[in-house]
Amino acid sequence: MAADSRITFNMERTNGGTTIQHVAVGISDANRKLFRTAAGIGISVYGAAAVGGIPIAGYIDSFLEQIDSEKKPPAPHAVAHKLNEYFQEFESVPETQFHVAGYHTGTAPPDPQVWHVDLKHNSVQQKNPEDKQGATWGGEADIITRLLAPVATLASPGVIQSELPYQRIPFEFFTLQDAIDFSIFAVRSTIEAIRFMPRPKTVGGPIDILAITPKDSRWIQHKELHA
Repeated sequence: MAADSRITFNMERTNGGTTIQHVAVGISDANRKLFRTAAGIGISVYGAAAVGGIPIAGYIDSFLEQIDSEKKPPAPHAVAHKLNEYFQEFESVPETQFHVAGYHTGTAPPDPQVWHVDLKHNSVQQKNPEDKQGATWGGEADIITRLLAPVATLASPGVIQSELPYQRIPFEFFTLQDAIDFSIFAVRSTIEAIRFMPRPKTVGGPIDILAITPKDSRWIQHKELHA
């Protein structure tokens, strides 16, 4: 799992009776978007980064304390459903989404699971089909989608002129190192692409990487406090 570290917000100010809206004002490149339970399940977050003016990371920390205090560590699907239930109790449910990933060790062999949680729509869905490998992403998804999905040139809006050559990435042959490298590539490509585009710079800062295996999970890259 991988995540960038930038947090931005939109703001309005009034100048001489005119309302000016500032979109995606950068505030920090030290935000946490990737988390790990004591049992090694990963949780990434994207979308609305605050609840009632309070950063959502603090609420996720509180949720993790609840999960980690359970006598029997819950499986990934249980963590995903509990995460959704936790935020559904809020007076105002944020437009925030999550990916929850890990191995269900109660099966033989351990079952890899990736779940998508959409708080606003009260939805929890599994993303990875059985016996199939791949990648899933959220947030500013258009850059990596263009790189990985079939694309074509248009003769006019909605009219395909010619399809460009397409080569599917063989995720099923990835080693763990390949997966780490691909995760960095996916986030870094988005950061570098939007740098040159006339669009809000909503992705940036250090990239956190969490590697998850049936035996354990560990941070490959993880920003730390420093002076």
